Amino acid sequence: MKNRALALLILFLGLVGPVHAAELDVAVAAAHGGDYAPALKVLSALAEKGDARAQFDLGFMQANGWGLPRDPTVAAGWYRKAAEQGLAIAQHFLGLAYVNGEGVRIDDAEAARWFARAAAQGFAQSQYMLGLMLLDGRGVSKDVVHGYAYVVMAGQAGVRTAGRAVQRLALTEAERAQAQDIMTQWKPKFESSVASIASPRSEDLLGLDRHLGAIVDPTAWPASAIGVVTVARYSNGAWCTGTLVAPRLVLTAAHCLFNGTAPVSPGNVHFLLGMDKGTPAASAAAERLIVARDFVPTPLDQWTLDRAPADWALIVLKQALPSRPIAVKALTREQLRTVAEAGRISEIGYGEERRYSPTEQRNCRADITNDERLLILHCLANHGYSGSPILADIDGTIAVIGIFSSFHEETRVTFAPSASRFEAAVRDQISAEAVPAR
Repeated sequence: MKNRALALLILFLGLVGPVHAAELDVAVAAAHGGDYAPALKVLSALAEKGDARAQFDLGFMQANGWGLPRDPTVAAGWYRKAAEQGLAIAQHFLGLAYVNGEGVRIDDAEAARWFARAAAQGFAQSQYMLGLMLLDGRGVSKDVVHGYAYVVMAGQAGVRTAGRAVQRLALTEAERAQAQDIMTQWKPKFESSVASIASPRSEDLLGLDRHLGAIVDPTAWPASAIGVVTVARYSNGAWCTGTLVAPRLVLTAAHCLFNGTAPVSPGNVHFLLGMDKGTPAASAAAERLIVARDFVPTPLDQWTLDRAPADWALIVLKQALPSRPIAVKALTREQLRTVAEAGRISEIGYGEERRYSPTEQRNCRADITNDERLLILHCLANHGYSGSPILADIDGTIAVIGIFSSFHEETRVTFAPSASRFEAAVRDQISAEAVPAR
């Protein structure tokens, strides 16, 4: 009888993982599709039972306002429950919460402690963050050798900005040799004995999926005024997102119109409006390009944040396009805070993973620099979102308040030049278009 009970217990424990994983698959897929109610129902039940993956996913939805009011404090609580069980991505996001002051007080030492736990398990983004903190002596004692080693390992694991972080770091030959020894001898040390927790599948976790945000109807405004900017560059091509702000005028990011530091020819630029599964509602070629006068073209591997406030451009099209444009409006700090707190800031773009259909990120938190030139947003983003409009619903009227310039994937912060940088240029160009030629 005892042996039979033991066998049943083993069978039950063997089934729990697959059953939960199947439920998580359904919940995560529903959340990514914007069907939040069933996702929350499944995740809440699993989280209350102690499933670390569900706890993290529930925190992620709470942090980003998916299907329920944004609440970073509650989100941090769920992250902590999952982190204490050894889930590396939860440890990383809890570290980010302490870095950004989201739901907890800003505390670099506590952030470094959680990054260190996730980094020890091989979570690349935490290795990167811990490496930076070691290099700077931020929250931990300064240690350039271990800092360099962690950043390099993060780069080897796919963190895109890692190479730039150590590019100009001056280490002696002895220090580089020490760092190489650390990397050679390093092995991950998983905290959890449950394989599905120590090494979860991306289908289980919202924060690991490369594509974020709900697909929106490209025929419905304001998405109908947003499209793909294609740029022919010698033997290859590139694309960004652009927004129709007048019948013949498209707003995008300046860096999209350069090949390295060389400007592209207007003849190589086209705008595909309202792209739907690869088919645009309309399209037009560029006649002229207007780039911010103070924009300094820089290779992507040398990009610095001071370039972002001037990272905007206008594309004058050869012909008008048949869609309702989106107005441009600069907001004061107080106005920005009001719409952000109401959950009325979003962005729509064509991401790298789903470049032929628009996706939307909602409920973005936003702040603005003291000189009001740059928006700083805690808003999810996909690779390829450059040039995407930052939108605000202002008393029922949707307007472009910024343009997506860059996204720091490791801290999940988006930077966008404020509409105060280009509002006048858009207005002047619209006025010029309205004056009949003589």
